[in-house]
Amino acid sequence: MNKEQRGLLTKAPEFRSYTTKFEIRDAAADSDTLTVEGYASMTEKPYTMYDMFGEYEETISRGAFTKTLSERADVAFLANHEGLTMARTSNGTLTLREDEVGLHSIANLDARRSDVNDLMRAIERGDIDQMSFGFRILNQEWNDDFDQRNIREVSLDRGDVSAVNYGANPNTVIGARAYPHARDAQLAKMAAALDEGEPLTPEMRTVLARIVRALPAKSDSQLLEITEAAEDLTGYNLALALKAMIDSE
Repeated sequence: MNKEQRGLLTKAPEFRSYTTKFEIRDAAADSDTLTVEGYASMTEKPYTMYDMFGEYEETISRGAFTKTLSERADVAFLANHEGLTMARTSNGTLTLREDEVGLHSIANLDARRSDVNDLMRAIERGDIDQMSFGFRILNQEWNDDFDQRNIREVSLDRGDVSAVNYGANPNTVIGARAYPHARDAQLAKMAAALDEGEPLTPEMRTVLARIVRALPAKSDSQLLEITEAAEDLTGYNLALALKAMIDSE
């Protein structure tokens, strides 16, 4: 077995996720609709993937969604890729379009449903801040070493876009770096909690360590030093230090 097997297309569904900034619009007084908006995919943004052969870099090309959207793909809006459909392109409650950023999603949800209200609360609290999409690859291109993959075309038909807590893409910080306001909001939330005397939780350390490791133009040894140094800091100073590191890049 060798890396060339990466070049074989399969019909198996795949999933990718990105940190996004959700926008929620409340229902009008005479409506039972809640609208949630975000990006299920970002194009031309490389990220790291892993398989049985190790690490490789993947990019979804701009235009990868053009054909499948023009063919009116039947796509559902879900939570964590499962459960009852909350919105759907086939009935007009889910709108998908590709723009210069990526795959933009607008889902009109039924405010009378308990699962919809649970999801809204989770998004508003920041418990859920990622989107993911399920798709099949129709056209791809690998470099000669099979360590860089460009996804040229996908099918979304009978797939989904989902609000997720953790997604399949292991490098979700890319999404936060593409949206500094989402990154800053996450840091500010942790900083506020620490400033109020809450302990530095393992979850906070994980998020902060991911942010540090995502800093560009750093060698592995430098990243290790930064991460270890950051973990020696505490509380509010940790959030400020990491934010300063990111903003200086």
